[in-house]
Amino acid sequence: MRWHGGRVRALNPLGSADARLLEAVGRGEFLVHGVRNRDLRPLLLDKVGWSAGERKRPASAVTRKLRLLRAHGIIRKVPRSQRYQVTEKGRTLLTALAAARQADTKKRTQAA
Repeated sequence: MRWHGGRVRALNPLGSADARLLEAVGRGEFLVHGVRNRDLRPLLLDKVGWSAGERKRPASAVTRKLRLLRAHGIIRKVPRSQRYQVTEKGRTLLTALAAARQADTKKRTQAA
């Protein structure tokens, strides 16, 4: 896939890293005001206490993840801010993925 002249990899919503990213962006507290890079860092990266010299690396990693979501149309940048909002397409996708993760296939197959 191409976005702004560059290549963007595909999302794997069943993979652990992408599922964790989609789950973090779809959290309820971000629906009204949006999400920032700073909000996602503690949710996506395991280490919490970053030293002054190490702060750039995790911020860059989350920026790349946000760019991936923007390229796929799941989030959009809020003008004149550092926030991102989940798009209508993104809400539909995140809701479907949450339902699929919570579905119990054993119960579904027995009911059919």
